[in-house]
Amino acid sequence: MIYDLKHYVQHQKSFLPKTFCDKVLGEMKSTKFEEHTFFNPKTNQHAPMSGNQELSMSFDNTPSKNELTDRLWNAIKNYKEFINMPWFSSWQGYSAVRFNEYKENKKMALHCDHTKDLFDGERKGIPILSVLGVLNDDYEGGEFIMFDDYEIEFKQGDVVIFPSLFLYPHKVEPVTKGTRYSYISWVW
Repeated sequence: MIYDLKHYVQHQKSFLPKTFCDKVLGEMKSTKFEEHTFFNPKTNQHAPMSGNQELSMSFDNTPSKNELTDRLWNAIKNYKEFINMPWFSSWQGYSAVRFNEYKENKKMALHCDHTKDLFDGERKGIPILSVLGVLNDDYEGGEFIMFDDYEIEFKQGDVVIFPSLFLYPHKVEPVTKGTRYSYISWVW
């Protein structure tokens, strides 16, 4: 077993073709975004952690959302083969994608993806992997940072998969020009 935490962060470059990303972006023009919030178990409430700089999110369906979600199966399979651990041979499922929109000056605060909101009673478990992809790269800023100082440089179509637990804190720095569009899915 490898003890370097960064080893378990897999960057799959050009996972989605540019044409498919552009198609999804075009379909998102009618998507309704709302302010992202984090659940605070101490207060039992949802609230933004970045004040007025919080990104927006959407669970809205687009014509290609199911296809995008289906394509992630291969990314997850690639990750399982990459880590090559016989005791991690399968997963229970993964969520449909949630879209993220970062307009200028918007960001995501440092956090980990140990979310319980995914589980509505029908699904049981906790997320074990986060699957994060970027749909465009025509923006400035919006750097994805893990472990306080480890930047992963995304290009359009890239996917990054990493464990969804407290050892993998991450954030998105403020976008300084343009709009950054990404999506997230969680594996349990």
